[in-house]
Amino acid sequence: MRSDLRNLLPAIASLALALPALAEQRYLLAAENQVIEINRAGHVTAVLKHPGHHNIWEAWRLPDGGVFYVHRDGMALFDKHNRLVMEHAAMQNGKDVEAPGGAVLDGGQRFAMLDSVAAEIRVVDRKGAIVSRTPIPDLRPEPVHSRYRMIRYSQRGNAFWIVQYARKTLLEIESGTGKILSIIALDPHLTKTPTAPHLAFATLEPGDGSLYATTATGLQMLRFDAKRNRTGSWTAAELGLATRYLLGMQRLPNGNILLACGDYHMKGTDEGRDQLAEIQPDGKVAWKITRAQLIDQIEGFVDPKTGIEELRITNVHAYDSAKLNNVLAVKR
Repeated sequence: MRSDLRNLLPAIASLALALPALAEQRYLLAAENQVIEINRAGHVTAVLKHPGHHNIWEAWRLPDGGVFYVHRDGMALFDKHNRLVMEHAAMQNGKDVEAPGGAVLDGGQRFAMLDSVAAEIRVVDRKGAIVSRTPIPDLRPEPVHSRYRMIRYSQRGNAFWIVQYARKTLLEIESGTGKILSIIALDPHLTKTPTAPHLAFATLEPGDGSLYATTATGLQMLRFDAKRNRTGSWTAAELGLATRYLLGMQRLPNGNILLACGDYHMKGTDEGRDQLAEIQPDGKVAWKITRAQLIDQIEGFVDPKTGIEELRITNVHAYDSAKLNNVLAVKR
């Protein structure tokens, strides 16, 4: 028996060397009151929860192994041991407070946060000191939750893309001054869905001149060229995805788009079957993670109205866990 085992050892060693290449792929998911790391097979490899933090919109793995995320009440930075090392609060006005977007700058040396009540983007360093403030269009008459979503640093430099949620508009804002450099109204490009009105959620400028946008409840993904002509449009139905929302995106090195699929306010679990999808440039799904793969591994949010457990994945950051120094190199 031992002789047979010794004969198998070379094959086992070869297999062990091959496995890390598959296991290195990781996906960090912003999921309501927690941040979840999974691998390509859909196995949960890490979970980060912090008391009092909920409505986590976006999360990033950092080169030092730590995590940065933006939640309703502000931004938070954790070290590689999941210890909280920095917090910066969003402005509160009565019960209103909302920090619906953030971005990692300078490889994790600075962080940007979109503050809906203050109507500004604030950049802070790793100690939480404010580096800059950028005013944005003040949508104060609108409910705080309906004003903004998601910011991204612009490819032109010294500017941010912000999403006006209820107005279905993308704005490019000059850092510091707040000057509007470009406006893209999504309305003319949207498929009419009377039962689910469009609300703009995410934008992505992958660095090849194109620009992507998603609408949450409208369930549509749009692609524009460098001149901002629409070159692609896909609804969730056309993509073959069963989801309640199309949310945050990331461009992968192979040119495909990684898309977070939210399952907020489901009336039935079939509505939230698909949680994460990799979309080819022609609109075909190359790979996806389903609710069934994750639901027994983590504790989701139970909607008090329906009693259904929801995972509420709003954004994704993909990276190679064996090369953490490159985790921010992919276009977001």
